[in-house]
Amino acid sequence: VRLVGVDRDPQARALARERLAAFSDRLDIVGGSYATVAEGFVKAGERFTAVLADLGVSSMQLDDDARGFGLHSDAALDLRMGPDGEDARALIDRLDENELADVIFQFGEERLSRRIARAIKRDRAAGRLETARDLGESVRRTVAGHQLRHPAVRTFQALRIAVNDELGQLDRLLGVMPKLLAPGGRAVVISFHSLEDRRVKESFRGGRTAGAYAAIAKKVVTASEAELAVNRRASSAKLRWAICAGAPAVADPHTA
Repeated sequence: VRLVGVDRDPQARALARERLAAFSDRLDIVGGSYATVAEGFVKAGERFTAVLADLGVSSMQLDDDARGFGLHSDAALDLRMGPDGEDARALIDRLDENELADVIFQFGEERLSRRIARAIKRDRAAGRLETARDLGESVRRTVAGHQLRHPAVRTFQALRIAVNDELGQLDRLLGVMPKLLAPGGRAVVISFHSLEDRRVKESFRGGRTAGAYAAIAKKVVTASEAELAVNRRASSAKLRWAICAGAPAVADPHTA
């Protein structure tokens, strides 16, 4: 069995090599975006018996204040999963107010996106928005009322998605997934918000209709109570799977 791991984050790749050192003779850890790597494998004619895509930001990134992913981090507002490309501050500087509002609305599903974008651009121009905490406070000052969670959560999500082109990467991966899998191969995708899950669901359903997949999960799989007891971050995780066509289908009451 050969395992290929892909991550844009050099720290994540180093940690994976360390933890999986016992299997180094059949392990390849590759840097870069998973979409670009997947497209490269397809072009080279490589096929896999299984592909697991664990989307979004990792707990390691969230817990490291120096990375600037946390709402209360005093690190520079970066939000990049890897070292390449523009960071969140550069993105904010490049976009005008209306463009920024569109990003926050489309990728964060934030109904107050216009008001928030106006405040962000104002605070950035005044030199008051350099860190992740600054962004959180800018949104908090702008959004009145009481929320069950921090009012900047959706804005952070939107900027992070835009900085890393997360939805574009996912669309590219889903587009080549049937060609990436060997006949009977399994595709498993874990998503963490509705924008991702919707894309996965529609892609798998479309592939099933077109004959690219022999079976797909009827229902989304979510974390059990036992898992949530030790990992609350799994509460938003949704897992969907598909089986590539070309091999005898395995009878399973949970397939469609």
